[in-house]
Amino acid sequence: MAEGLLTRLLRFALSETRVDRIYAFDTVGTLIEHVILDQGTAPVPDVSEYMRGLIQRANQTGQLILSNNTFIDPNQAPNTNTSIQNLRIYVVLPVQGYGVLFLDQPIGSGIVPRPTIDKLFALCQ
Repeated sequence: MAEGLLTRLLRFALSETRVDRIYAFDTVGTLIEHVILDQGTAPVPDVSEYMRGLIQRANQTGQLILSNNTFIDPNQAPNTNTSIQNLRIYVVLPVQGYGVLFLDQPIGSGIVPRPTIDKLFALCQ
């Protein structure tokens, strides 16, 4: 049942936002479903350790998370973005008791409007 709900919410969120990548994770962080629309990416999702941390935090706190993939720490150099082309915006929506929706969009493709994020967050509660 949890997988079905997460999948339905994922498809609805995709239709509302048209983000390039969207993932659904259960409460322990297992990938349940994903859609990758950008053509330059492998069809298998590459979930970074940083992304996993955001997923875990959203599952634990139940709070909406807005983030990106920039890093200040030079030790993160292989993952540090040096150009705007590589900058991605993350929206992490906890689905109370079921898991998390993770929306991933390059900033060059635009951002998801805040009213849309708020509507999705309310729906997930």
